[in-house]
Order: sequence, then C-alpha cells, then structure tokens
Amino acid sequence: SGVEVEGEDKSGGRVSPSEGRSGSSSLETQSAEKPQSGDTRAQVPGGGQRPRTLTDRIISATVAIAVAHLAAKLLGLIQARVIGHYYGFSDANDAFVLAFEGVIWTLFLVGEESLGPAVLPVFMSAREKDTEDSAWRFVSTLFNLQFMLLAVAVALLMAFPEHAIQLLSEFSDQGRKADRSRLAVEFLSGMAPALIGLSLGSLTYMVMNGYKMFFWPAFADALLKLGMVVGIVAGQKLGFSNEALIVGVLSAGGVKILVHLGALGGKLRQYRPVLDFSNPHLKTFLLLVAPLLVGILFAKVRDYYNYYYIVSALESGMLSVNSYGRKLYTTLGWLVPYPLSIAMFPFFVELVARDDRQALGDFLTRSSRMLLLVFMPVSLVIVVLSIPLAQAMFQTGQVSGAEAALAGKVNACYIIVLPFYALEYVFIQAYFSTHRTISVTLIGIVFSTVSMAISYVGVRVLNLTGPEAVMAVALGFTISRALKTCALAAVLKMKGLPLLPFRETTAFFFRVAVLTGICGTAAYGALQGVERLIPSSPAPAAAQPAEAAPAEVKKAEEPVKKASDAPEEPQPKQKAKESGTKALLRALPKLAIPGIVAGLVFLIGCKLLRLTELNEMIGYAREKFRRRKQKKIEPTAAA
Repeated sequence: SGVEVEGEDKSGGRVSPSEGRSGSSSLETQSAEKPQSGDTRAQVPGGGQRPRTLTDRIISATVAIAVAHLAAKLLGLIQARVIGHYYGFSDANDAFVLAFEGVIWTLFLVGEESLGPAVLPVFMSAREKDTEDSAWRFVSTLFNLQFMLLAVAVALLMAFPEHAIQLLSEFSDQGRKADRSRLAVEFLSGMAPALIGLSLGSLTYMVMNGYKMFFWPAFADALLKLGMVVGIVAGQKLGFSNEALIVGVLSAGGVKILVHLGALGGKLRQYRPVLDFSNPHLKTFLLLVAPLLVGILFAKVRDYYNYYYIVSALESGMLSVNSYGRKLYTTLGWLVPYPLSIAMFPFFVELVARDDRQALGDFLTRSSRMLLLVFMPVSLVIVVLSIPLAQAMFQTGQVSGAEAALAGKVNACYIIVLPFYALEYVFIQAYFSTHRTISVTLIGIVFSTVSMAISYVGVRVLNLTGPEAVMAVALGFTISRALKTCALAAVLKMKGLPLLPFRETTAFFFRVAVLTGICGTAAYGALQGVERLIPSSPAPAAAQPAEAAPAEVKKAEEPVKKASDAPEEPQPKQKAKESGTKALLRALPKLAIPGIVAGLVFLIGCKLLRLTELNEMIGYAREKFRRRKQKKIEPTAAA
C-alpha cells in the first residue's frame, strides 16, 4: 500500500560510490557506509548486502510523489477547463474563486503548511526515541484538537457567510456587482463543510510521510480533483446550475480524507480518542509550530490580499483571469520541486540528527544547480508560448480565445518566478530540518510585505485597471519571491552551511543564463514561423487588444447610458464559439514545434557550455534503467 522508500528496492539494485557513476558524492558514500534507520539491505552476488544510497531513496520517493502530483495537476487543469466551459470568466466563476480558492482553500493551506514541517520531525522522533504508541497518542491528540477547531470554523462560516464576504472582499451588494456578492455568500455557506475533510487530510498526509509512504497521500490530491470534476459535471447534468460547484467541492473534501484513511489501513487501530495536553511531544510540536504559524499566516494574508482582495475591486472577470493565469506556474512548481522537497525532508532530518552539514550542503548545491538548469530555460520558453498555451488549455465553451489569451499574459508574468519557486521549496526544507523556523518566518514576513506593497501601488496609487492591474500584481509577486529565495540561500550560508560556493555558482549561473536566452530566442523564432503558416483564431488577443477582455469588462468601460442602479438586460450567452477541440488542435503546432526547437537548442547548448549537470541526470536515468533490466534477467538466468 503506497510507495515506501524503506524496504525493497522497487527498481532493483543499488548504486555504490565505487561504481563510478557521474555525480556520485560524499553524500552517497556516507549513506552507503552508514545505513539509515530502518533500511533494508539488498542481497547481492556472493551473499553480501548493500544498502540503498540516500540519492536512490530520495529519487525513488520523488518519482512516486511526482507521478501522483502529475495526475493531480493534470486533473487540476481539467477542473479549470470544466469550470470555464460551463461558467466562463463570469460572476459565478469569480464568486467560486473567492469563496473556495480564496477563503476555504486558504484556511486549508494554513493547516497544510504549518502542520507538516512541525508534525513530521516530532512524529518520527517519537517513534524512534520513544514508542509507537507514544507517537500515536501525540497524533491522536492533535487530530482530535484539529477536528474541534475545524468544526467551530465551519459553523461560523455557515452561520455568517455575508459578514465573511463583506470583510474578505470588495464585492458590492449593490449595482452590477451584487450578483457576485450574492453568489459568493451562497458558495461559502454551502462549501464550508469541505474544509473538515481537506484540513484533516493535512495531518494524515504527514503521518504517512513519517512511515515513508509517499504515493497514496499524494495520489489523494489527484482523486480530490477528480471528485470535484465529477461532482460539477454530475450537478450540471442534474440541472443544479451554480449549485453544481458546491456539489463538486463537497465531493472533493470527502474523497481526500477517505483515501488517506484507507491507505493508513491497520495503523488506524493505534488512534485514541484522547486530548492529552500534558503529552511532551505535543509541547515540542507547539514550540515548533508557533513561529512557523506566524510566518504562514502572514504569507496567506499576502496571497489573499494579492490574489483575491485587491483583485475583487476590479472589473468582473478579473478574479477568474488571475486564477487561471496562476495555474500553469503552480502546476510546474508542484510537478518536480514540491515532490522533491517532500521526499528530501525525512532524509534531511536524519542528516541533521547526525550533524553531517557537509553532506547536506553538497546535496543542496547539486539539487539547486540541476533545478536551475532545467527551470530557467523552461520558464523563458513558456513566457514566449504563454498565449497559445493558455488557449490550448482553457479556450472552450464559455471561454473565448481572447479571454484565454488574457490568462496567458498573466501567466507570463507569474511563470518568470519558476526557477526561484523551485529553489525555495528545497531551501525551506533545509530550514525545517534544522528547526530554524524563526529565520524562515522573518524572511517570509519581509518579502510578503514587499509583494503587497507593489500590489497596492499598482492598483491604488497608479489606478491600474483590468488586465494591467492583474499583471502588476503578478509581477509584484514574482519580484518579491525571487528576492525571498536569494535571502533564504544567503542566511543558510551565513549559518555555516556549505551551500552554493560563490565562484563556481557565479560561473554556472552565467552559462545557464546564456543558454536560457538562446532557448527563448529559438522558441520565439519558431513560433513566428508557425504563426505565418497557420491562420490565427478569430479575434486573437495580440492583433485586437480591444477584444481581449471579458464581455463584462468591455461593457463596464463603455460610456454610462443609464442609471447605475437601473436593472440591466441579461447578458446573452456568447454565440457560435469555437469548440475546445478545435482550439486545442490549432494551438498544438504553435506549442510543439517551438518546444522541439528549444529542446534541441537546450541539448546542444548544454554540450557547448559544458553544463555537466545534464549528463549527471541522464547518466543516473540510464543506470537505473540498466539495473532494472538486469534485475529482470537475473531470475531467468538463476532458473
């Protein structure tokens, strides 16, 4: 049940330092010589045994999590496409974005991001230094306490949804924005119970990670998205209209916790209905989580202010545009950096426990360089292809090509942060593994303030409106996140961690920057060539910027011809819209050809610029494939 890093090597075979694989380091040597707690050793010819290296174990876990998160993120894009198909960038979608993504999901993330880093070290320490029963008594107390707090929060949201929407947005209950406010109140009240299943899943997620089970908790996120899609489609088929969104959210909340409980299986027998406030592990947890919670709350205030509060004051449709514009960078960020950081964390804790700072610094340096080599060129290529990419993903039903292009422009502003976003995930795990929660909290507060200040200046001081305001918010987020990542690395170095040596890192960064520019230029040239050969969709955003706004925005910008409080004629549904399939087929060549060209340039550039990190990644993949193939042959030969 699930992929467990401890136990039999699913890929077959191990890598020892003596095998001469490119990129083997002191980290692998140390890991092979000092078996990790709970490691199972593989039989090798001659009766000897060899432990899996730390690199093997982390990459195995990363792959397991990445596969599950790939499914989750693909289903997340399908979810966005389904909602766009039925609702477009309308008042209903804006209200859904505010109520679910803004309020409910933000509350969920507060628990998700604070519980994990504090629960996992305490739970693992309790199991190793105390007893299994003691560890579960701590978890049971925390689970019960969390359930009680969630029940109170849900009751308040259901009893006072109007007050919550008035406090947390600039939706008006008068004039043309009244429908958004009414729908947001309805959605918040109906969707609130989903918070219980979502948030309790944060704790069960960490418990499974403590057992080095990574696949099922991550796969539950995919099933969550699937549950939402099925719920929305079923609700539409049953004629629920806007209420179908409530059905989808409630389905998602139930699916996640049920999958987690099923994956834990027999381990749940150790759960106790207790509230043991004298438990020493609970006290340790509270000391860890307190400063962390302060930073996370501030970060969520930043995100809510940038993504929901200040955007809610803009024209109808802009909340949806911003939401769809953020989906691609978060998808790519979760696909590799997030699962890598999750897989690293338990092993970082073990390295810190043995005070092996050199091994930790070496591994962080190698990981950082590989992430930069991949994500710097990828981010620039995506910037170039943002509009056709957004049209391929989102143009369908009630979302026109021009509206999808708006999301593409916003995505281009967000996607620049991808290399820094990837590094931040890995650096933060280094802080958590060393219990440096205060440092990371202070850094987060400083740069969250910078982000909100940029958003305020753009919307309030410069009075930007529409897509320009959303793009200003996106760029403010990107700038502040990049500065935050640099600060995280600098503080780690100041604390004595041998991370990213200056001279070698500067030379490496310069070469990758050159490679990035070449890849972006190649993709742009290829895209221009394809666009000359393939006719554009009607009213493309680039050719007709005046059309690149939702119908509600354009109407709001027209001269006022009647009293603002007069009843408005119902908006007719957009007619004769191109199907999503046709839009996808038109966009595919604009993505595939420039992507292939940029990929070839990337491979050649790595050779010419002597970026050996690519060879390390390829060499490791080949070695894993060779050993997997050898494992299949050995039983036959033995027979």
